[in-house]
Amino acid sequence: MSARYLRILTTVLAVAAIVPLSVGARAASPEPGDPTYHSLRYNDDFSYLADPAKSTDPWDKFKYIPIGDGQYGASYLSLGGELRERFESYLNPNFGIKAPLNNAYLLQRLLLNLDAHITDYVRIFAQLGEFDRLGNRGVSSTTDIDHLELTQGFIDFRLPSPLGDAPVVRVGREELLFGFQRLIAVREGPNVRRDFDGLRFTDHFGEATIDLLAVRPVGNAIGTWDDHTNMKQLLWGGYFTVPLGPVMKADLYELNYENESAKFRGLTGVEQRQTYGIRLFGASDGFDWNVEGAAQAGSFAHKDIHAGMLAAIVGYTFVGTLWEPRVALESNYASGDTGHGAIGTFNAMYPRLPYFAETSLLVPANVYDIHPVLTLRPAPDVMATFGWDTLWRASNTDGLYGSAMVQYANTNKVTGNRVGTELSADIRWRIDQHLQLGAIAAEFLAGPAVQEAVGKNVTFFALFATYRF
Repeated sequence: MSARYLRILTTVLAVAAIVPLSVGARAASPEPGDPTYHSLRYNDDFSYLADPAKSTDPWDKFKYIPIGDGQYGASYLSLGGELRERFESYLNPNFGIKAPLNNAYLLQRLLLNLDAHITDYVRIFAQLGEFDRLGNRGVSSTTDIDHLELTQGFIDFRLPSPLGDAPVVRVGREELLFGFQRLIAVREGPNVRRDFDGLRFTDHFGEATIDLLAVRPVGNAIGTWDDHTNMKQLLWGGYFTVPLGPVMKADLYELNYENESAKFRGLTGVEQRQTYGIRLFGASDGFDWNVEGAAQAGSFAHKDIHAGMLAAIVGYTFVGTLWEPRVALESNYASGDTGHGAIGTFNAMYPRLPYFAETSLLVPANVYDIHPVLTLRPAPDVMATFGWDTLWRASNTDGLYGSAMVQYANTNKVTGNRVGTELSADIRWRIDQHLQLGAIAAEFLAGPAVQEAVGKNVTFFALFATYRF
């Protein structure tokens, strides 16, 4: 292991060691308040509305529509949806590499969902989506436009069991989100969220949870009813969450990933990758922390894969003071390729977007960063987050990667190490449980690793409103 690699690991681990390991570190994109309507809408639970006296919202009459009751439990329907309008503007999108000078466009998302609980043992969940873009992005995107699609559609079978809390077998199409969304996420920033087709088994043992899954991602097409299962990719494995004490929890996972058309070192071939990881997270006495590490092994085009990732977030909130400031330090490391021997590029598979910062320029592959963050709460339902993120390449022989692990042209040929610095401001106001408004501004100051590939500074601005019902 090189001295440089050791220095990088030492930096990330030092951030992790500032305080004892512990749940609930804040996400890069803040979500103020405690929403009734979850990001994963199938997690909404309106069974309490079986008591009409608990109805307090005009939408509640659509949240619990009784259709029967019997010895196997109540049956009812729940209807809901989401409308999101998001305006985005870039100066030099994609670092200006094979991209227009600027763009501006409006993204529109409409989701409608039906949740049918048929006794305590069967559930059917369906969600329809309509996605559109007004204006020209100027660069290719598969996540802007998709007309009238089944974005989610699954059946749950709740199985009586002497162990656990009645395990659930799920068959069909669903959105997935695990942990801090570093490896499996819904991709909230883009217009079309990410979904998967396949099987999932879930059970709870007290505060512990076990998830087993075998799924394939859904390929998005812009037409009507034409999204399809991507048969070239497969994800399967297990994800476990266990309590380690009153302020500590751990995620343990083993995930297997296959991609029949992966690209590394200018070659296209079959990628088979196993990821073994652990995440420790918690909160206590104003501190919050979230530390994760993963190692990857496998093969690509008859070459071995040896890659890894480390990430740490440590924050402290000054509770009881004006605007409750939270100061935090975030750090990430994702290995890069050396250009010979085993493939060293870390593949986060299906990470959240944005990952590092709101410009959504990079995924965690061949990069490490140091990211101080300040969060303020001018009001209980208003959150403002300010960040200063500096990034470097982990290997000078590997390039920089954007969405879908597409390498930016010529970034593997440059000699510069520093990728750049991003300054960002993110303000969100949750007006009530239904409506959230937000504004984001970010400036990415390109470093030598980008400039030598004829990349430029990037300016990003977004305004958005989300209404959930």
